[in-house]
Amino acid sequence: MLMFRSLPRYSSISTRLIHSVKRQENLDKKKVIVLGAGWGGFQFVRYLNRSKYDVTLVSPRNHFLFTPLLPSTTVGTLEFRCIIEPVRTLSNLHYYQAHCDEIDSKKRQIHCRDFFNNSKEFTLDYDYLVCCHGAKSNTFHVPGVEQHAFFLKQLSDARAIRNRLMELFERASNRFISDEERKALTTFVIVGGGPTSIEFSGELHDFIVEDVAKWFPDVKTHVIVVESTDHILGTFDSKLTDYAMNILKSRSEITLKTNTHVRRVEENEVLLSNGEIIPCGITVWSTGLSPNELTSTLPFSKEKRSGRVYTNDYLQVLQDDQTPVNNIFALGDCATPVNHSIPATAQAAVQQAKYLAKRFNQKDFYSKNSNEITNENYAAFNFNNLGMLAYLGGYGGLADLKQTKRAGFLSWLLWRSVYMTRLVSFKNRLLVAMFWFKSFVFGRDISRF
Repeated sequence: MLMFRSLPRYSSISTRLIHSVKRQENLDKKKVIVLGAGWGGFQFVRYLNRSKYDVTLVSPRNHFLFTPLLPSTTVGTLEFRCIIEPVRTLSNLHYYQAHCDEIDSKKRQIHCRDFFNNSKEFTLDYDYLVCCHGAKSNTFHVPGVEQHAFFLKQLSDARAIRNRLMELFERASNRFISDEERKALTTFVIVGGGPTSIEFSGELHDFIVEDVAKWFPDVKTHVIVVESTDHILGTFDSKLTDYAMNILKSRSEITLKTNTHVRRVEENEVLLSNGEIIPCGITVWSTGLSPNELTSTLPFSKEKRSGRVYTNDYLQVLQDDQTPVNNIFALGDCATPVNHSIPATAQAAVQQAKYLAKRFNQKDFYSKNSNEITNENYAAFNFNNLGMLAYLGGYGGLADLKQTKRAGFLSWLLWRSVYMTRLVSFKNRLLVAMFWFKSFVFGRDISRF
């Protein structure tokens, strides 16, 4: 019995010793730690010359998520594994599924908690730290959002929404419930007028018209989109925004409420700023971003409005006195250059990741005798806005590009073509094409499991 009781402690010590030895073996390589497996972190590691560095990625999510197609998975247009890439498919990489709680820039260490057991903690040393840990959904401190609303940011969110939708349709099809209860079950509230919310409403429209109408003929669905400003898709061209609003208003199953705030979210109802109470089966919340716990605790200079960490034009984190931290970089949703704010979008994060990886790959990136780097002979980062795409449902889309601004069927084709080419692996390109074909010919899956 004594032997078995002492075994876990011995295993833990052995694991630490083995880990230390492995790290010591790579003393000839600089240690690079990357926080996050999103658009910034995954793409940075992907383009980094990993044979040159001892690279470690720390993230509570062990896959990269292709977020533009996330709304498609909520209704079965695509299956979940079509849009993820496992982190471990990247070679020459240490990976820890964990949360980073603290960054000690003086000791050049990060403090982490195991994803599966919060009581297990460990520290990692770094020579260079790249912060790409993203942001969380902004609730604006509205009561009940955290407890009762569904977010649409992670794959787990999409799975929860999909299961909830099918539950509601099955419950509503029961002929022994009242008409009032049936109406409440099939009323869906979408809070936010950004691309994610509008694309989700478009996917939901297609699902209702093409599949729910076929398999649940007696169920009538009502979708309510709530936006706090007077228009949706505020980052798009005004003409495209007007077009999108007219499309939504023309659909009988969708109601658009602009200039309206949500005051409170309950389990089965939403209270609006005009006093209206909407009984509903599901509330999907997608109203922008706010800094996550790690970003909030970082002792660096931050933008007051968004809480994002300030960097210089070379993506180095800035201290409160605006001097750069030589070996800590930040990019993606958690950061923005101090001289010119850039949008918290996937294309911005990817451009930053490629820029920084290319810089790390240079032969003279750092001095052989120290970790110090210089920016004198390297160009500053310059964001190139390639434009925006959005899907509206009904085989229609928006394309707000430098070369053209279009709406309709051709924009939908462009939307699909661009995202098909942006998928990381050929496997996922093939899977996405197959499921698009399957959904078009045979319809979406309506199972709940």
